[in-house]
Amino acid sequence: MSVVTPTNEMQGIVKKVYKAFFTPNKYEVKTQDEEILKSGNNFKVKYEAGELAVTTWGDESNPKVLLMHGWGGARAQMTGFVNPLLQAGYFVVAYDQPAHGESDGAQTNLLEIAPTMDVMLNQFGKFDAILAHSFGTLITSYALVKRNFPPPSRLVYFGAFNRLVDSFPRFQVLAKLPDEIMDGLYEIVYENFGKGVLEEIVNEELVKEINIPALVFHDRSDEVTPVEDSRAIANTWTHAQYVETNGLGHRGALQSADVHEQVIKFLKK
Repeated sequence: MSVVTPTNEMQGIVKKVYKAFFTPNKYEVKTQDEEILKSGNNFKVKYEAGELAVTTWGDESNPKVLLMHGWGGARAQMTGFVNPLLQAGYFVVAYDQPAHGESDGAQTNLLEIAPTMDVMLNQFGKFDAILAHSFGTLITSYALVKRNFPPPSRLVYFGAFNRLVDSFPRFQVLAKLPDEIMDGLYEIVYENFGKGVLEEIVNEELVKEINIPALVFHDRSDEVTPVEDSRAIANTWTHAQYVETNGLGHRGALQSADVHEQVIKFLKK
């Protein structure tokens, strides 16, 4: 009978933590979200690792808007914008990122998600605007700057995520993990991705190279992504207008009629 040493036991725990870190939580689709999804055109699009779930609404000859959800989200959570955008004359595209919603995959990361924006580009052509939430803002900025994704005319960010490496301490707090486990997690992550690669993915640095009008919202009571993230981003983004809200939390802006109105006005400028 083999004896499991503390070291081997620790390695096993770290591997499980690594898997959990890259596994998004499942978004609970609300009834209202489901109804709006059903009102659109639902289909699957192939990508390198399987298929992505996509919904479109409106006339494809109209200006196109891409909706980018955040980590642990889904295209369903962005549906509050669909009717306002349709009424304003836009064609709307939303998709579930890899390992999210109804798309294929179990684990994923920013470096795998960003290329799927090209899949949407190849399917629908250039977008007139992109609306992105939370981690989706970092993916969008990364795609625009590092992957030469064709810039839209307008960008709108909600609850923007700033530094990729901040996801580690935030994960540690949520999962209540001791430092020794996190040390092991860092070791595996840096071995697989490279330390410099991850530390250089910072929204406030990326946006310095995004020279298109942007509107950034963040709620002071955001319990998931601190408001300081968007403050730092807005501070370096000369092309951004920054709006702080109160009482909407992390996802409330996505369902706010007042926010929807501000977004449409901004897109129509």
